[in-house]
Amino acid sequence: MADWFRRGGGPDEKSIREALKDVRDPEIGRDLVSLNMVRGVEIRGGRVKVGIALTTAGCPLKHRITQDVRDRLMMIEGVREVEVDFGVMTDQDRQNLMSALHGGRAEIAPAFRDESKTRIIAVVSGKGGVGKSTVAVNLAAALDRAGHSVEILDADVHGASVPVMLGALEKPNVVDGVIFPVESPAGLKFISMGNFVGEGQAIIWRAPIVNKALTQLMRDVYWDEPDFIIVDMPPGTGDVALTVAQMIPKAEALVVTTPQADAARVAVKAGRMAVQAHLRVIGVVENMSYAECPECGHEMRIFGGDGGERVAAELGSRILGRIPILPDATGEPGRCLFEEGSSPARAFDGIAASIAGMKVRKRIQVL
Repeated sequence: MADWFRRGGGPDEKSIREALKDVRDPEIGRDLVSLNMVRGVEIRGGRVKVGIALTTAGCPLKHRITQDVRDRLMMIEGVREVEVDFGVMTDQDRQNLMSALHGGRAEIAPAFRDESKTRIIAVVSGKGGVGKSTVAVNLAAALDRAGHSVEILDADVHGASVPVMLGALEKPNVVDGVIFPVESPAGLKFISMGNFVGEGQAIIWRAPIVNKALTQLMRDVYWDEPDFIIVDMPPGTGDVALTVAQMIPKAEALVVTTPQADAARVAVKAGRMAVQAHLRVIGVVENMSYAECPECGHEMRIFGGDGGERVAAELGSRILGRIPILPDATGEPGRCLFEEGSSPARAFDGIAASIAGMKVRKRIQVL
């Protein structure tokens, strides 16, 4: 990177650096100045040139950083033109940064530890096909709309569908062994085994392999201690689901069912498994609960049943929300999020508000 530090008329270097504190690295989520990524400021009248040191030369979000820097600096009086000159951190700079961010090798990332402010919401179901992943990603979107920081861990190793649902199939950026979550077009950050394997590729999972893979995702991914991490759990009560539940004992379980009696019975089993793994059940979501008549708005219980009430009663919990079916619901890639203001989105907004307003249970440490 060129070594240039010249001063001219107009804005000064101090005001430029102060403004750059408002610009965040899209992957890391912290400002460029505190990350020591701003390596030079050159001012010539109304022209400003800023040197930015990237963690890797192939940073996938370079264009976004460029745009964010330009947008922020053009707000300063007297700035007429902004140029961003990119360089790359040295190996030592990168190691120091990753160590400061990630805290070195550990058994589990700080966000999953008991002392972290991050709440882990494990979305569980008794079987596949009830819309568990749809609930997980739309709950994340609702929490995001409400102003909470949120990230998604797709732990459903049997059917890692979150990348397709959010329309983000690219591989994560990896810097010195630290994996950065992928950001979807909707702005939701997530990590999934589906981003590491080819779409449609069959993988045979045994419990030890699952344990190793998920340990890596919980240990080596840069989880920046958001307000919430939504975990899309493996369905059912088998070995894989139990393994995942036992790995995150601070998590709170949200049970997903549909109205049918069969779905309710297995959902109860999933909830009880969560309790046996020392997870707290915070509520039940009844998905595909009803359809709205397009003419009169009347709720039609097309699947009948009272599965949500049954599950909540059996688990000593309550229904946090009922999600309606829309006739134009689609499974197309990147189109799983319900449009803001729609009936399902409003239902998820209510669920998100209920969860955010809950008192967090503090785990008692046994000495």
